[in-house]
Amino acid sequence: MNWLNQQIEKQPEKPFIQSDKKVWSYLDISEMVELHSKALLKSGVKKQDKVLIFLPSSIEMVEIILSCINLGAISVPIDDKLTKNELDLILEYVKPSIIITNWGKKDIFSIVDKTILYIEELPFSASGCGNYDNSYKMLDSDICAIILTSGTTGPPKAVELTYKNFKVSCANWNLLLNFEVKDQFLCCLPLSHIGGFAVLLRALIYGFSIHLVNKFQAEKIYDIINLSSITIISLVPTMLSRIIKLNNGITSLKSLRYILLGGGPSHENLLDTCIKEKLPIIKVYGMTETCSGTFGLKLLEEPESKLYAGRPFPGLKVKIISDEIHVSGPMVMNGYLGKEKIVGGFNTRDVGYMKNGLLFLEMRRKDIIISGGKNINPIEIENHLIGIDGVDDAAVVGEHDNEWGQKVVAYIVYQTTVIKEDSIKLRLKNKISSYKIPKSFIKVDKIPRNELGKIKYDEL
Repeated sequence: MNWLNQQIEKQPEKPFIQSDKKVWSYLDISEMVELHSKALLKSGVKKQDKVLIFLPSSIEMVEIILSCINLGAISVPIDDKLTKNELDLILEYVKPSIIITNWGKKDIFSIVDKTILYIEELPFSASGCGNYDNSYKMLDSDICAIILTSGTTGPPKAVELTYKNFKVSCANWNLLLNFEVKDQFLCCLPLSHIGGFAVLLRALIYGFSIHLVNKFQAEKIYDIINLSSITIISLVPTMLSRIIKLNNGITSLKSLRYILLGGGPSHENLLDTCIKEKLPIIKVYGMTETCSGTFGLKLLEEPESKLYAGRPFPGLKVKIISDEIHVSGPMVMNGYLGKEKIVGGFNTRDVGYMKNGLLFLEMRRKDIIISGGKNINPIEIENHLIGIDGVDDAAVVGEHDNEWGQKVVAYIVYQTTVIKEDSIKLRLKNKISSYKIPKSFIKVDKIPRNELGKIKYDEL
């Protein structure tokens, strides 16, 4: 019996998914899953076939993901905003058995040599399917989903996550948050990323409901929190910062049971605001390869540890080898699609250390700037820049330099008036060493980020 069937037995009429003003119960979703499952079977989808899902984060994507789970097929949800070139690379890498998209994407798939099903036609495809013979029994070792990492540079990697990965991960989250049937989780992270996909499975296993939002807009999130019975939300630092800046944004956030904060480093001034205003923040550190967060820190319980990433979840083993964080455990992936399986633990390539049971994350390996032989952490500089009155946002990168190897460059979003470079350098002078002070400052209207708030360095 799969997870959806278990909820049908317990609470068939309970709301499961809400999107805008529409609400679907477990029974409503189950009926559509049965219909879509028939269409997939008729199209030849078998156990552990890869089904590429090229749809918005919508009720349709939820239904297809659950249909794949129903049949034991592997969900491969991808961002529906990808360009044709990006999509072609993914198709060549993943080699899906079938593609599910919508009529609006017909042109982008015009020369693809794959079976394509359109979501608008699936209900009709199910008719005349004959006997609906679905004998799939869920196995821990089966692949549940392939999630593409949201890398900021280079092509994404395809992470294979098993049912066991998700079971253990969801159980750990339940230990941390103590899910209640009356919980409503506002999911504004895309279902094509682990941050959204994992929320769907947590709700499915533990029986709470999801308010699904296709695109993050601070004002819309604020309205939903105020008008609905939201108890939990998952945000990245830039999202949280934007809500806090709204009138009564902090008051709205205080009504929640928990605010999960992950997806990247949180600037110290943002954490200080959260502590001062007593916002129920749980800092989270994890990645697609670890089936979402694997470290957590309840900020208000340990405000003195605000700069730490958190404590490891049960079952996670952590080793620091040459300053790099290695993890292993039942929630960690077996490997990337088409690559050798991981043996002896996964090297996150992030730099940090353990102290008193807490992980301190110094930097993501790809972010290190090496200038004149010195390692520079851009996050440290960004923290100080954002702490300057008049600076709204900042990104610090290393750019090629013939003399130093790399030079430090800062991209700045000013609140109203542009601050002179000399003035910024003077304010940084007493905070950081001279070699860390940016050599140049570039004014931008915004820092380009993906749906998870990570900086798109190529666009900078």
